Amino acid sequence: QPPQKDYDDLCGLPDLNEKTLLENLRNRFKQEKIYTYVGSILIVINPFKFLPIYNPKYVKMYDNHQLGKLEPHIYAVADVAYHAMLQRRRNQCIVISGESGSGKTQSTNFLIHHLTA
Repeated sequence: QPPQKDYDDLCGLPDLNEKTLLENLRNRFKQEKIYTYVGSILIVINPFKFLPIYNPKYVKMYDNHQLGKLEPHIYAVADVAYHAMLQRRRNQCIVISGESGSGKTQSTNFLIHHLTA
C-alpha cells in the first residue's frame, strides 16, 4: 500500500470522517509531527518524550508568520494571539483543553516560552 499523504490541516482532507481523521493523525504522529491544525484550532498529541522543536531557532521561525504558512506548532498559535493583541489592542485568549496527562501544562509552558521570547 503506498504511503498516504498527510495533511497538516484536517480541513484539507478530501474525505473528512472519523477514519481518515484518525489515520492522518496517526501517520503524522509516527513521523513525530505532533501538531495538526483544524482550521485555526491546534490538535496536539502528547509524544511523552522531548522533541527538539522548542529552541530559539523555532521561536524565530514562527515569529510574525501567518497561521498555516509553516508546519503546525504551538509557537504559531502563541504568535498569532500576540500579534492580534498588538494590532487590535484587545486581550486575547488561548483555550487549552484535554484529558489528565495529555500535556496541557507543558503546552502552556511552551506558549509562555514563545511569548516571553
